[in-house]
Amino acid sequence: MNELNANFTALRIGRPTHVGFGDETPAEVPFCPSGNLATELNNTPRYLFRVHSDASAGKNSSEWIKSIDALQNNLTDIFERDDTASIAIALNEHLRWELKSYGDPFISWTTSLLVAIEYAIYKHKTEGAMLEAIHLCIIDTTMFPKGVFIRDLDLIEEFYDKVPDDQMITVKGVPHTWQARGLDDFRYLRNKTHKTYPGVYYFGEFLSQGQTNITGRSSTVSCDRIINNHLFAMIPQFQVELEDSKRQWAEAVVKSRELFYMDIESEATSTSEFVEATNIALQFGTVWFLPVLANLLALRPRAARDRGILDQISGLFSGALPL
Repeated sequence: MNELNANFTALRIGRPTHVGFGDETPAEVPFCPSGNLATELNNTPRYLFRVHSDASAGKNSSEWIKSIDALQNNLTDIFERDDTASIAIALNEHLRWELKSYGDPFISWTTSLLVAIEYAIYKHKTEGAMLEAIHLCIIDTTMFPKGVFIRDLDLIEEFYDKVPDDQMITVKGVPHTWQARGLDDFRYLRNKTHKTYPGVYYFGEFLSQGQTNITGRSSTVSCDRIINNHLFAMIPQFQVELEDSKRQWAEAVVKSRELFYMDIESEATSTSEFVEATNIALQFGTVWFLPVLANLLALRPRAARDRGILDQISGLFSGALPL
């Protein structure tokens, strides 16, 4: 811990400053819905995560996240378009990872670090990409204008009935009617209870549209700096999953949440576990250290006032922050 304490001697937590961009290249494309949906834009969590690799759709870097549509210079807000059926189908295809019939304006994010880590492991297996070629990004949504991010379920609720029930679509290479495999069916899947575990198939997904400049309001780290022995010491199950040849993502997420549904008393966080989490969180830089640390420690159930965490935080920041 002495070495870690030394790293925090000069640490100060403050909000980074974002410099705006000219209108000719919009830094983001906010959603501008009307009615009740507009009020849902106030419910965006402060921090969101995104995992991407060279195989990810659109363009992804530590500066810009661009959708497929943005690469075609289509930056029109979906609520300003009159082709609502096409938007509904595009949303359905985006959420289901299907081939695109009408382009794709959407970019996916998640509120859950657990979901992001499981997705990185899944991409490592399915794409054959090394962990250092897969990246995890964290953003602070308070540094973006209102409306840049919206919950997937809110968009599903808005667009599920915009396509005739008998219209044919293709899901996993098989023709289906919109009624059978459209957004209403996907909404059901998001709330479906697992047959073995008590959780549901909901992954805290949020969407942005068009393009999003994340310079100065994010931190991006390669996944080999996250998914390693530090993480395995905290959550051994991640190492088991990484070494298992079975390719799972949704199932792995639901299984990993099982502990949160068990009526057992949470063990106090040990010094060694806190140190492992700290070593990972430091990879994101000092500004992002605390939110990443909090999300890492939330990967398993904790007591409401875990003395192991409170004492360690107090020790790390006693010389840097007023307590």
